Amino acid sequence: MSDRLYRDKSKGMVGGVCAGLSEYFGVSPALLRFIFALWGLSGSGMGAYIILWILLPDKATLGLTRSAAVQQNVREIGSEARSLGKEVRDLFGGGSGTLPSRRLMWLGGFVLLLGLALLAESLALFGWFRLDLLWPVVLILGGAVLLNRALRH
Repeated sequence: MSDRLYRDKSKGMVGGVCAGLSEYFGVSPALLRFIFALWGLSGSGMGAYIILWILLPDKATLGLTRSAAVQQNVREIGSEARSLGKEVRDLFGGGSGTLPSRRLMWLGGFVLLLGLALLAESLALFGWFRLDLLWPVVLILGGAVLLNRALRH
């Protein structure tokens, strides 16, 4: 556990937000990634992740002032967005013929799962499945896991 809140891009998959939060709270980064992925289905999870990416300094740049860290984070997000855009262009425009990156595969998987969830809800394939109830369930489960973990220590 860390006493400082930051991102850890060296251990992260996208911006290092979940990796940094996992060190701060002492939980698995996979659990936080799962929570953010489910939260993303409600629409606000992506926004929260981007806001945290902007506001939290990277572990490697903890010595920077708040404004310098935010400026660097915004440049980093822009660079990542351009890189992802180039990968998508290469994928659909012929490109160099190389395999897609891990980030692009994660994005594709997320879009696929989101589409399947929206289709299942629209067609009422599962009477019990409602996206508007998903976020509270994720919060309840995540809170229970965190409390259980804290009480064990």
